[in-house]
Order: sequence, then C-alpha cells, then structure tokens
Amino acid sequence: MKKITLIRQGLLTVLLMAMVAPLVAQDLYLPATTKSKEAKALYTEAMDAVYDVEFAKMQKVNKKALEADPNFFMAYFLQSLVGDKASREAALDKMADYTGKMNKGEKVLKEGAVKMKADPKYIPIAESRQLVKLYPKNIFAKTMLAYNLGGNDETRAEALSILDECAKMSPELASIHNTKGYMHMANKEFDKAKASFDKYIEMAPDKANPYDSKGDYFMAVKSYKEAAKSYKKAYEVNDEFTMSKKKGKEAKWMAKREMIASEVKVQAQQFVADYNSRDVGKYVKNYYSGPEFCFVVNGEALDSYKEFVDRVYKAHDMYTAWNVEILSETVEVPAENIATVTQIFAYTATPKEGDKVELKGSFTSVWRNIDDNWKIVHAINTNPIKE
Repeated sequence: MKKITLIRQGLLTVLLMAMVAPLVAQDLYLPATTKSKEAKALYTEAMDAVYDVEFAKMQKVNKKALEADPNFFMAYFLQSLVGDKASREAALDKMADYTGKMNKGEKVLKEGAVKMKADPKYIPIAESRQLVKLYPKNIFAKTMLAYNLGGNDETRAEALSILDECAKMSPELASIHNTKGYMHMANKEFDKAKASFDKYIEMAPDKANPYDSKGDYFMAVKSYKEAAKSYKKAYEVNDEFTMSKKKGKEAKWMAKREMIASEVKVQAQQFVADYNSRDVGKYVKNYYSGPEFCFVVNGEALDSYKEFVDRVYKAHDMYTAWNVEILSETVEVPAENIATVTQIFAYTATPKEGDKVELKGSFTSVWRNIDDNWKIVHAINTNPIKE
C-alpha cells in the first residue's frame, strides 16, 4: 500500500460536489437523530453546502445546528470531516464518547470513530460497507465507501466501480465525475482524469470547484500556466474559494520557475560551449567578479575571481585540447533571482606533456540574476567521481 497522497489529502474536499438536479433527500443524506426540527433543517442545509464544496458555510450552519441541539450526533460527524485538526479531533471524541439515542447508521459511525480515536491511521472501510448495506440506495454512504477505498492502490478499482454505479443511479450528480477524476489521477491515468474533470465542468459550469479540480489536474501534468488560469476561474466564480486563490499563486510561481529554469539551462549550455571553445576570456565572463565569488575544486577554495581566472589561463597553456560532455543536468530555482545547476560530466584533455586525461566529475553552480544577466557566483567542481 502506497503512502496516502493526493487522494487521501484532497479527495474529501471534492467527494460530493455541485449537483445539477436535486435527488430524493433520503438518497442524499444519512438519517439523523434529533428532536429539534431546527437542527434537522440546519443539518440538511449543512449537507447541501458540502455538496457545493462551501465548507466555510457548512461549518457556520453546522455550528448553528449544534446550538439548536448540543447533543446532535450527525452535526459532530460533519464537524469531524473538515476544519482544523483540533476541531476534527474534538468532534471525533464527541462521536466516540456519545451516549445519546442513535439510529443504526449513527451507531456504525460511532464504531468507526472509536477505532479512529484509538488509531489515527485507521480507515473505516468496514464501517462504510455496513452503511451501504444499511442504506443501499444512499449516495452519501456509497461515495464515502468509495472515498475510503480510493486511497489504496489495491482497492481503487472497486472504488471506481462504486462511483460508476452511483453515476447510473443518479446520472445528474456532477460530483461523481469529479471524484473519479482524482482517482484516475492517483492511477496516473491522466487522459481519463481530464475527461472526468471536463465532464464535471460541463455539468456544473456555475460552480467553483470544477475549475479548481481542473487546476489540480493541470498541476499534476505540469501545465502550470493552464493551472493558474483554472484556479483564477474558480476564484472568480466564488470568491470564498480562497484555496483556489492560494493555489493559483503557487501555479504562477511554478510557471515562472519553469521559465527561469529554461533560461538558465540555455545559459548553462552556452557556458559549456564557451569552455569547450577554449576561449578563456569568453568563458570566465560567465562568472560574477564581485566579492561573493567562490570556486571550489576538490576542496580547495578560490575566493578571488582574479585567482580563478589566472588558474584557467594557466590550465589553457598546459593543454592542447579539452572537452566536457554533460551526461546529466538538473536545474533548480529556489528563488526568482537564484538558480542551481548540478551537472555530471565526462572530461577529456590532452596535455602538452604526459598522458591523456579521461574522467567523470560533478559540477554544481549557483547562478544569480545580476542586472538581468545570469552569472555564476559559487561553483563546486569535484572529480573524479566513482561510478
């Protein structure tokens, strides 16, 4: 079983999303025990907010339901699904310690809460199956089962099968395609994921979450510019989707980082070409001549740019030919004006005296954007390296 990733972290946010047409209430909500008509009405309103992925609204409404009935089990259940860790754990405690009147479904949920309280890693699959057995036509029960199965590679196929069953039972439930999309992403089935999210958007174009979900898809396939656009659309549709705004900023940064990495990679290629040309004057111009310059060769630090240049000219006079071939290269961009390039290279050189040199080495360089020019400010050359 793989570690829980996007499916376990993000799927709950998108399990039961916007609906184009209403279903029978008993198919949407698990039965709830309360003597308060106000609490019951607020419970269904809170669940409607869950379907629309309006969790801030759901929490506000759910809080009112608990004010109307402080002993409302299903309100604690909803509270256990979203919010910060402390509030979720507090709700789970309430469920596990609950002693009031409960229907069969609520008793099953309590059993799951007791096990989850004892073991935070416990996944209530058995309890979800019991709920489906109790309420075979209930979409919430089936989708919760799919959710719990979907976080495991070995059971995800069953989860997708359950979602297909739900789609047949309620063909106008847009959320099914959303949940399927995330499961396909977990399977690395990106074409199927895209089709599911596109269908979700088609069925619920006036909701924010379809565009947020499509943004997650674009992030997964590293189409960062498209991701930023999709997140922007989600926030425009519903400005309470602050998570989309936050993810949009991240997508913009990833797109910019990708652009910077591309620029630096071109510069690094030219840097190698300058070295292989044996034009020392052209080669050393790739380095920054300021006080922060440092070049380390096999542990020996050259802190002076002039000392480094003198060393390069001296090497030039000692060899009749040399060549560097880049075997692998990684470019990282930790900040807008900084990039690191790590290269594994093969080096051959013919000295004026002695045998031909052949070795493999590692060259790590830190590039800084100075006055719109990328320059190497630090470099570490280690050679030879062992295979």
